[in-house]
Amino acid sequence: MRIKRKLAGIFITFIIASACAGAPAKIPDKYNLDSRLEKVPDISKYNMMSWERIDSRSFVLQTAPGDYYLIILSSPAVNLPFAESIHISSTGSMVRPGYNNVHVIGDGTDDSYVINKIYRFKDYEQVKSIKAQLSGETK
Repeated sequence: MRIKRKLAGIFITFIIASACAGAPAKIPDKYNLDSRLEKVPDISKYNMMSWERIDSRSFVLQTAPGDYYLIILSSPAVNLPFAESIHISSTGSMVRPGYNNVHVIGDGTDDSYVINKIYRFKDYEQVKSIKAQLSGETK
């Protein structure tokens, strides 16, 4: 009888631990820009021209002249504001949230972070506005 109780306790502990580990991290509300930007399921024909850091969880990616995207990471990348460069893993020529990673490369570091959301900007004026909002700068 004692063995059954111990096994039941271990089983319940395992289930609780599994449920907690599988819960997605809560993204701060300031990154919910669905009402202001176009949320996209992927970036096809991905080609990185440049990038601009915003904060430890977001950056602007330019893929072509006039094509800008806001990339929001699932967790803060402490080194992103100080990164020398970034690399985005891609599948063929496509980048998708929840599937591809951003590698933040700095002074002897190469940390990987999952992409949580991708938004498309309509123009660079919108980039400046959202960048000011997320970084806390006044416009």
